[in-house]
Amino acid sequence: MEAKTPAGDTVARRSRFNRFMARWLASPFGVLSGRVVLVRYTGRTSGLSRQLPVNCEPFEAGYLIRVGRPDQKNWWRNFTQPWPIELVRKGRRIRGSAVAVPGTTGSGQRIAAGYFATHRGAAKRAGLPKMHKGERPTPEALQAAAATLVFVVVTPETSN
Repeated sequence: MEAKTPAGDTVARRSRFNRFMARWLASPFGVLSGRVVLVRYTGRTSGLSRQLPVNCEPFEAGYLIRVGRPDQKNWWRNFTQPWPIELVRKGRRIRGSAVAVPGTTGSGQRIAAGYFATHRGAAKRAGLPKMHKGERPTPEALQAAAATLVFVVVTPETSN
């Protein structure tokens, strides 16, 4: 019997989709992936190699992953402290270090403010009022909206 998730998906269906996406992203077709990247890491306590597809975008000198439904996922908890990670993005491997930044922290709220400014759909889903371009939410509204978010910030290794 397949386990059900709160969203009504089956774990097996999601797992099959993730395996398909992982193969596709690692193939030559991965260059067509847009914002979807393949994240590869070794579990902090299990020591097992893992990979999964996620949405990722450039951020400062690295990359930003907004964890969807972080209360229902565990993978990002490997990055509560800086931890090695590899991204396969548009056919290119990017090695680096990643750290999870909860939206409840000062850094998380700074990231959330910039994220909401460029992702209006996410701002709307988070309950923020409609804002004009460049406008920022009030600190109280931002704090409430960011409280359920987790971002994983990836800093690539520098090559010498």
